[in-house]
Amino acid sequence: MKATAPVLLISGLLLFTLTSGLSVVLRRRSRRLQESQAELNHLARHDPLTGLANRASFNQSLAQAVASSAADQANALLYLDLDRFKQVNDTLGHPVGDRLMVAVAKRLMETASAGVISRIGGDEFTIVVERTRQEEVEKLCDSLIAAIRQPFEIDGQPILIGLSIGVAVATGNDADPVEITRKADIALYHAKSAGRNRYAVFGHHMDELIRTKRDLEQDLRAALDAGNQLEVFYQPVYSAQSREISSLEALVRWRHPSKGAIAPDVFVPLAETAGLIDRLGAFVLKEACSTAREFPSLDIAVNVSAIELGQRHYAAQVFSLLRQFSVEPWRLELEITETALLDEAGVCEKNITALRDFGVKFALDDFGTGFSSFGRLQRLEVDRIKIDRSFVHAFDRPGGGVAVVQSIVGVAHAKGLRITAEGVETEEQSEILRNLGCDELQGFHLSKPVPKSSLRQLLGAETAKRTSS
Repeated sequence: MKATAPVLLISGLLLFTLTSGLSVVLRRRSRRLQESQAELNHLARHDPLTGLANRASFNQSLAQAVASSAADQANALLYLDLDRFKQVNDTLGHPVGDRLMVAVAKRLMETASAGVISRIGGDEFTIVVERTRQEEVEKLCDSLIAAIRQPFEIDGQPILIGLSIGVAVATGNDADPVEITRKADIALYHAKSAGRNRYAVFGHHMDELIRTKRDLEQDLRAALDAGNQLEVFYQPVYSAQSREISSLEALVRWRHPSKGAIAPDVFVPLAETAGLIDRLGAFVLKEACSTAREFPSLDIAVNVSAIELGQRHYAAQVFSLLRQFSVEPWRLELEITETALLDEAGVCEKNITALRDFGVKFALDDFGTGFSSFGRLQRLEVDRIKIDRSFVHAFDRPGGGVAVVQSIVGVAHAKGLRITAEGVETEEQSEILRNLGCDELQGFHLSKPVPKSSLRQLLGAETAKRTSS
């Protein structure tokens, strides 16, 4: 018995050690499993890039905020969308875009520390603010917009973006989270439509405006089918030196049978969002080619949206119309914005290359208002730059647009591009632009857009004036 005692003792110690070791291993594995589970739960509820709550967490947070509210307590949902973020991704690359997104999230958290912030999409965020008042929400919106408008700096390069916000305020626990989200989204649409870098609070009139927009979309479809409501007007472009008409710009007008004249800045964006811009653009281009055939001494410019230029058949459509009306390609100029140069698929670029090889000219419209314009100017494959009217109108303000226009003219002429200034409304502006070296001028001071019938009379008067002088 005494001989077996040490063996039993050693066996017991070994068993205890083995059991203790196994228990430690199991506890470590259990802890790692719990940590992994917690990490998975966190990843399932948070955006991996910014660390903010994701869409699933947002839906839960909003539902909880509404459910826990007293009858007299108001909750606010802020729907945020970054302005010009896509241009950053397209021009500087997605790694820079990701770093910018992280910096944006940090500023949002610093500014809206009392709210639950979520990233629900690429450049879309939401903020749920519980138990608040509308005036407090409006102050928060002002602070958020101001914070994002401050330049970001990445790798020593300043980046400017903006922020638009839609707000919906709901009182009590009988509010519907889906309805609150819908209202905030509608308010965001109104904020962006009003010019971006601003906020809008949902009001019942907005629902009516959405219905009006749908009705107007149906009316535009009917107008394109009818063919007698839309008309192309032509605004002359004048040589800065000779002050004679050098070309025409085709501009579409819509006279609604019951609502009267509807502004292009209303129905052209509507055509883009409603999938009607191809039909509208084809109508304008056909009318312009017809006019070019009638006035063979003048070139004609036509505005083209990035959506049109992004269609694979667009170049072939232009070729067909030029042949149909026997118009030389070099007499047609297509005016585009920088947006057309930022398509990731490269279809716009292929269409531009094909059309330029055929002889069609291109102008960059609204120059100076897009993203990184001066940097891109060195690489643009265009023939002419159109200086935005905002710089011309700033001539009479301290620190106005004269220096900017002078810089644009210098860089553009160095690249061999012609310069046209838009929005000339006074003789003083005309003289300044002429002295700065602009090649052409365009604006109400020189001539308003006129219908084709009046164009014949205007050109006849110009011919008579040249003959008499």
